[in-house]
Amino acid sequence: MPAAFLKKLVVAATATTLVIAAVSLNSIGQEKKADPKAKAGAKDKAKGRLPAYYKDVVSDEQKEKIYAIQAKYEKQIADLQSQLETVRAQQNGEIEALLTPEQKEKVAKERAEADSKKKAGKKGDGDKAAKPADKAK
Repeated sequence: MPAAFLKKLVVAATATTLVIAAVSLNSIGQEKKADPKAKAGAKDKAKGRLPAYYKDVVSDEQKEKIYAIQAKYEKQIADLQSQLETVRAQQNGEIEALLTPEQKEKVAKERAEADSKKKAGKKGDGDKAAKPADKAK
């Protein structure tokens, strides 16, 4: 393969990785935005997610306290998750920089194949659900 083609492929793969990382980071920030009306209703009754196995154990008062504790740490956890994603993107960039152009091309090809398999699997989920029922007959 010509070196110019490989160089373009490496640049394209790197750009794609950066775009995916940027979109991921951007989508995290969008999840936090809420309708001000919804926040007003939330103040009346706190909402959250109870830890596993707590539902049938804790009282309503304890639930409200748990939700308040979760709200207290929500921003800090979100900030740390954002930092973690940034560090992972940096790590992946450094690791990818170690690869030869041929290795980068092979990785890009395998990623594309995995993505196409994921997409094909999502389209066929309805069929998969029907198949076990057919086997039971």
